[in-house]
Amino acid sequence: MDENMLDCIRALAENRIQDAKDKAIICCINDTTKKNASKTSYYKKLLENGSTKMFELPLNLKGLLNVQDVSDFNEARYYLGKEQKKTYEQIVEGVNSTLKMLEYGIPYMNSTLIYGEPGTGKTEFAKYVAFKLGLPYAYLNFSYLIDSYMGKTAQNLNRIFDYCKGKKCVLMLDEIDCIGIERGHDTGADGELGRTTIALMQSLDGLVDGQIVIGATNRCDRLDKALLRRFQRQVVFKPFDKEERQAMIEAYMNSVDSSFLTDDIVQYADESHTQAEIVKFLIEQIVNKINE
Repeated sequence: MDENMLDCIRALAENRIQDAKDKAIICCINDTTKKNASKTSYYKKLLENGSTKMFELPLNLKGLLNVQDVSDFNEARYYLGKEQKKTYEQIVEGVNSTLKMLEYGIPYMNSTLIYGEPGTGKTEFAKYVAFKLGLPYAYLNFSYLIDSYMGKTAQNLNRIFDYCKGKKCVLMLDEIDCIGIERGHDTGADGELGRTTIALMQSLDGLVDGQIVIGATNRCDRLDKALLRRFQRQVVFKPFDKEERQAMIEAYMNSVDSSFLTDDIVQYADESHTQAEIVKFLIEQIVNKINE
């Protein structure tokens, strides 16, 4: 153990985190063994570029990227359906695979594309993932990006992704079909969107291993095939079946007040509803119960 390693340990013991990071970077640089090359390069980038704390956005990103601390996510009020549970388990496996693939020097992006009709819980699921893994939740809605910054979209995308490099987080790319549409025209607005799609793919390719990327769309059929290949898994979220609807209703109401769970509320599960519709209905029922 050399002096830098001892200094790193000493700094950690004394809770001098930035000093510990500085010494750890030196340790990565000094390790010239071939077997550790990919690991030391990866951790050096993480140490230099950031950590799991990314709550203070630079001024040039405010209004483009929304970063949230989701540690107060109410897990008891969130029901994990069969497809959601399977997808979460795959993402966790991806977290483990990232480090294992690193040992072989193979880049691996833990990316998931979720598609399906509105109201099936795509965004809420991404928050759940961030909560369970103890990571910041970074939210980028492409519809806002396009509406406000047409003509500078690629530039802003590069700025956002450059900031996210090395920062462990759940990066949620919502309404990705606003940008990543199938290319085929090279003039006018279509040409601008095509160039933006290329910029998005390049930005995704440039991420340092460690981020969890979740894309969401209601129109998977519109997305560029090359963009689809950037996602390790593609999952459709559908409205819950009756069993899941009933379990969701029971979980939500029991987390508020079990006495509110009456037979007429449970019967709402008999008809098909999206998850968003169920939550809206339950909130209305809670308001009625409070006002009785």
